[in-house]
Amino acid sequence: MKKLQQNTINTGIALIIFRYIFAETFKAQFAVFSVLLAIFSSQTLMRVLDDAMDGAVPTDLVLSMLSLSLPSLAGLILPLSLFIGIFLAHGEMYADSEMTVLKACGISEWYVTRVTLTLAVIIALITGFFALYWTPAAYQERENLREEIRANVGISSLIPGQFKESSNKKAVIFVHDNDPEKDLLDRVFVAQVSPSEANANRFDLVYANQGSVATMADGSEKLFLHNGTVYQGSTAAQNYQITDFEGYSMIIKERTLEEQRLRIMAVPTTELWGSQEIERIAELQWRISLPISVIIVAMIAVPLARVRPRQGKYAKLVPAFAIYLCYFLLLMAGKSAMEDGKIPPRIGVWWIHAGAFIYAAYLFTTERTMGRRLLNSLKRRPARA
Repeated sequence: MKKLQQNTINTGIALIIFRYIFAETFKAQFAVFSVLLAIFSSQTLMRVLDDAMDGAVPTDLVLSMLSLSLPSLAGLILPLSLFIGIFLAHGEMYADSEMTVLKACGISEWYVTRVTLTLAVIIALITGFFALYWTPAAYQERENLREEIRANVGISSLIPGQFKESSNKKAVIFVHDNDPEKDLLDRVFVAQVSPSEANANRFDLVYANQGSVATMADGSEKLFLHNGTVYQGSTAAQNYQITDFEGYSMIIKERTLEEQRLRIMAVPTTELWGSQEIERIAELQWRISLPISVIIVAMIAVPLARVRPRQGKYAKLVPAFAIYLCYFLLLMAGKSAMEDGKIPPRIGVWWIHAGAFIYAAYLFTTERTMGRRLLNSLKRRPARA
């Protein structure tokens, strides 16, 4: 009976300690997450406001564009906020000698790690939800809004009575009148110079009764002209060619790499599975990497957060942050290398996670007595030989 009561008391104490470490770490993590999200959201808001001032985004869609950027920001900030939160909470407990008291009561480093990993698993699940589901859905909604904006801006940006340079800098467009409701341009004049160095003196002058601007599936924009005449010639020769047409088209904006990347980020995760396109494989591995990184950075942060009372609370925060930065920069570089074909998809970014996990295991091993004995025995073996 006494033994049962003692076990009950020990379980109750362990539960209290579990809740305390969990709560302190979570509060620090949540505070860091809120601050970082506010900072990065303000930067995103400034970019959206700049686009709104330039006329690229309607003012009534500013808040919508900002809210659709939050899921991707949250997915990237969660691993970093947990990493810093562990340092803040554990550093405070080490500096106040709370960890020393816990260890004197029989609480091991492994128990503290298990409590922290419990929180890390919860954060990893939330990060996975953001990375695998919510972020692609938000990017898809952003793409839908951008397509509507481009469709409207493509007509409204061509102000009647003014010369307008095309987005690809390859043509100058003049419109006598336009009808934004019907997406039609009236009496369109286009001057286009050949971009080829071999035909540097060649030019095309086009005049059409009507025209329209359309956004293609790949993100490029085309100008379609109807019932007009094209004048083709060269300033180096006296011969010209005049051709009447019923339909004429030209590209006035090419798809940029940024637009292509955003379109891949908007693809649902279910469509990325089984894809053979290298860009989609890289995107899928990146999404999976975010929740995995939460567990790994937690394993790295727990042993690194250990400080002596006289060292200060945040003595190892700067070098630890450098380790975190190297980890994520390697992930980004690995993704880019895989997209460029320099790293095969089978290797992908997994080797970076494996290296970080081995480093985390090494840090944790050095914090335990058995681990230190094992490492010392391994170091002595070559000397005996």
